[in-house]
Amino acid sequence: MNIGKSLQEHRERSGLSQTALAQKTGIKQQTISRWEADITVPKITDCVTLALFYGISVDYLIGLENEDGTKTYDKRV
Repeated sequence: MNIGKSLQEHRERSGLSQTALAQKTGIKQQTISRWEADITVPKITDCVTLALFYGISVDYLIGLENEDGTKTYDKRV
């Protein structure tokens, strides 16, 4: 899964629009839109902000691990 798709899925699972997420996190709606469209990628500080907001790990937020904590990638990479 790509990062943009993962970010979008977490936002939608929380029942939030991009505008609502922006208001709750202080991240601009346009920035969230660009991430979800895979135009840009978030800075690590923004990933931490979102992970803390959702109560999940950064790895889970960006699609590198499953909800149960298992990795979604080959560790040899």
